[in-house]
Amino acid sequence: MVLKPRRLEQGMTIGLVAPASAARDLKAIDKGIENLKRLGFEVREGRFTRKRLGYLAAADKERLADLNAMLRDPKVDAIMCIRGGYGTMRLLDGIDYEAALKNPKPLIGYSDITALHLAFWRRCHLVTFHGPMLLSAFAKEEPRAFTVASMLRTLMCALPAGSVWQGAPDRNYRVVREGRAEGRLVGGNLCLVTALLGTPYEIETTGAIVYLEDVDEKPYRIDRMLTQLLLAGKLQRAAGIVFGRNVPDDETAKIEAERFAGGVPRKAEGFPRQPSHEYEQIIDDVITDRLKPLGIPVMIGAPFGHIDDYTTIPFGVKGSMDTRKGELRIEEPAVK
Repeated sequence: MVLKPRRLEQGMTIGLVAPASAARDLKAIDKGIENLKRLGFEVREGRFTRKRLGYLAAADKERLADLNAMLRDPKVDAIMCIRGGYGTMRLLDGIDYEAALKNPKPLIGYSDITALHLAFWRRCHLVTFHGPMLLSAFAKEEPRAFTVASMLRTLMCALPAGSVWQGAPDRNYRVVREGRAEGRLVGGNLCLVTALLGTPYEIETTGAIVYLEDVDEKPYRIDRMLTQLLLAGKLQRAAGIVFGRNVPDDETAKIEAERFAGGVPRKAEGFPRQPSHEYEQIIDDVITDRLKPLGIPVMIGAPFGHIDDYTTIPFGVKGSMDTRKGELRIEEPAVK
């Protein structure tokens, strides 16, 4: 049984939590709250969202207290994470999952927040949302229209959200292996998906469309994580795999720019397989090498990840993909 939260409506209250790292600029929190209010929502901050403890937003017990308080509070209608970073995994065993079962509400975030998506799915089969966070999307002077529209369409309407490309400023994608697939949408940040293997919260991939993204990772580290997932038997069981826009580190970006200089096409027609330097690879090469032999549809470049314009993907609902069109679709309502 899939548990869906109630749809979001204007006038409802969004609770803010910081389960991972701290905000670098407290004024950015104020700007984010201002922009959420402009969209017609009330906002309630957790008690510890403006603290810092080293690389964490606050002590584990404080971050956990904020999250559980939002889960239990009947006046909070949705929960949005302030940012990712690191630290969410440390909270998983202490979450009040019974509160989520009794009063399911949308939980929104990405990156390190992948740990919450995986945990709520395994413990509650609760649909959560790989989508914008306060600092990544709403702390700007003008939030990106595509990002906001995708979130609102997915959380405020009890209908399938459809194509993730609706209103996207571009449609650049690359095909690793052609094909079509249907299945539940599961995934998130590659580092977190890999880190939770062997725990009670590890990803379930059988028959699923697995969506993955990461940031500032060198190709060999992407290789290592994909290899770990393959050794665990996770990717072989998937119906299809979709990568978002995996923002590379500076060194990889330089190699990539050289590889695709001169207007080399990067859409469905393909992408170069031979590196311009004998020992250099980019992330596309690694994904092709590790995943093309699986014989399932695989594509790269869907509009999600650590980027400005990113779609909201509900974790746990039915979706479809068609690499001929670079398409990824949400085929089931994520809210009720």
